[in-house]
Amino acid sequence: MAETEFSQAQFDNQHWHFVGILGTGMRALAHYASERGVRITGSDVESTPSLEELTRHGIEVHLDQKNSHFAPDTNRLVVSQAVGAENPELMEARRTGVEVVKYPQLLGELMDAQPGIAVAGSHGKSTTSSMIAFIMQRCGLDPSYLIGADVPQLGGGSHCGGGKYLVAEACEYKRSFLYLNPEIAVITNIDREHMDYYHDMEELQEAFCQFAGQIGPDGVLVLNSDDHHSAQVEEAAKCRIVRYSMKNADAEFSLNRVWRAKKRTNFNLIHNGRDLGRFALKLYGNHNIYNALAAIAVCHCAGMDPARAAEALSEFEGAARRLQLLGEPWNVAVVSDYAHHPNEIKASLAATKQQFPNRRLFCIFQPHQYSRTRKMLGELADTLEESWMVLVADIYAARDSERDRESVSSMDLVRLINEDIGMKAHYVPDFDDIEDIIVREVVPEDVVLVMGAGNIWQVAHDIVPKIRSKGERQCFAA
Repeated sequence: MAETEFSQAQFDNQHWHFVGILGTGMRALAHYASERGVRITGSDVESTPSLEELTRHGIEVHLDQKNSHFAPDTNRLVVSQAVGAENPELMEARRTGVEVVKYPQLLGELMDAQPGIAVAGSHGKSTTSSMIAFIMQRCGLDPSYLIGADVPQLGGGSHCGGGKYLVAEACEYKRSFLYLNPEIAVITNIDREHMDYYHDMEELQEAFCQFAGQIGPDGVLVLNSDDHHSAQVEEAAKCRIVRYSMKNADAEFSLNRVWRAKKRTNFNLIHNGRDLGRFALKLYGNHNIYNALAAIAVCHCAGMDPARAAEALSEFEGAARRLQLLGEPWNVAVVSDYAHHPNEIKASLAATKQQFPNRRLFCIFQPHQYSRTRKMLGELADTLEESWMVLVADIYAARDSERDRESVSSMDLVRLINEDIGMKAHYVPDFDDIEDIIVREVVPEDVVLVMGAGNIWQVAHDIVPKIRSKGERQCFAA
């Protein structure tokens, strides 16, 4: 009880200002703090649909960043990892002596005050975190959670619950996850990601080893034993390790059969060699089976029966922008996805083809970061070749230097795709033009997959009513 009172005292009579508040992680943390009673204000550089949601919850957001927005009664300035030292609000906080904390530091404080479940890994963090929070919520455990994606079935990406656990993503960028000391941790996989920060895979691997080594001897590390790099982290861990696998029957959690129905992925769950029966998942793709196994293993480590966890998970419909089916106007499926790394794109394409077999697939792709695009140009081209048609938007800049911006373009990616395939890929910088092409070209039974971590989601939402209108005109003309 004393711990709860001490934790709440950290929030009482506080005013925190968030710089970069519209980012998914920052927005979730702002919502959480607001639920705890903190007065929240914030700023960002461009609007997103989440602005209206924040305003509806009484959070004031400025769409520019000036020191005049920094109120005299501010107790803390919370900044995202993307905020530079020249930011005027940050400079004002330092001038006036107001405490400045980065997002991962604040998350670490929260996890020190409440037993934490931290989900790390290059891919799958948001979906796995969402699954864990959803299972616990459905089973009455009322967890707190901070997720880097909106989860419609949970009413958003954050919640201040009355249960024991705080579920949160643990990002490896700039070694952010080293601020966290969770009771239960997950490593979904380790892949070539954030290579604008890490020098090579060895350095990235070392960071994950540090993260694993921070889990106390009474804690648990849930590990994907099918992932080569993740398996190597075992040597650094000083805690109990629980493994999950789709290939190795010796893992604590595994499968002995997977088969796909029209609307579900079915599997038999094996726990320590015992078949717990048949369970279903509304999501497609092997990557989501791995995410599900991780979530079930975590919930078991938190004291839940794995069969009950798997049953609850059968109701889960996914997180926003993670292979999210926005609609099927005129029998054209429109799917929005966050994939931007070659391995994520490969997994998303495979899952989409499982869900919609033998249908033409139009892929709209917005590369994310100039540095990532340059380093992975060949892999991106090889992966995108599998679509019927590829429309490539301009690269979405994030943490890129001027040198990065001059080193590569979307046209380079298009040329590389077309070298092997022909005129399958097209560079279309304007979103309106992308929408016009898609609406003109699609016919019933087609699939449109809109991928990228930037603002390409706008296209996915905009084309749904436009395709519907085309279908209505076709029906009227007939």
